[in-house]
Amino acid sequence: MNKHQRLKEMIIGNRKSLLVRLGFAIPIGVLLFFFLQTETRSLMYGSLMTVSLLAYGVMIMRESRFMSSFTDHIRAKRVIHIQYVFDYMMVVFICLFFPMLMKIETISWIPFLVFSLTALGFLFVERLLDEKVKLIDPEQPTRRDVKRESF
Repeated sequence: MNKHQRLKEMIIGNRKSLLVRLGFAIPIGVLLFFFLQTETRSLMYGSLMTVSLLAYGVMIMRESRFMSSFTDHIRAKRVIHIQYVFDYMMVVFICLFFPMLMKIETISWIPFLVFSLTALGFLFVERLLDEKVKLIDPEQPTRRDVKRESF
């Protein structure tokens, strides 16, 4: 299968997983809002958010397997899996650690600084991993290619 055919199949699969991602994003967003707004039920909302994030992690791993199924190179498959793990780590960071930093309220600019530096680090790593996939398997579309063609 050439790069164009792979890209076409990935875009179709990406559209299907987009609905599932939205199905997780909306409840997690609502739970995040309630977690930040309440003082009495933070443990309950935090627990529900954690369970939702674990279910989201299962969905991310399925999507990772689908996207890596288009290449025969073992190293490319590993790099693709690592990309999805980094995506998941970013979501966990946004949904768990950043709100906890905001709840602690030690100094108001520290959560923003930590969040910004971590987000920039994840974006840098994602770009490096895309380049690594391109080097290992030139016929494998990168995540940037899939994102660019999807929208």
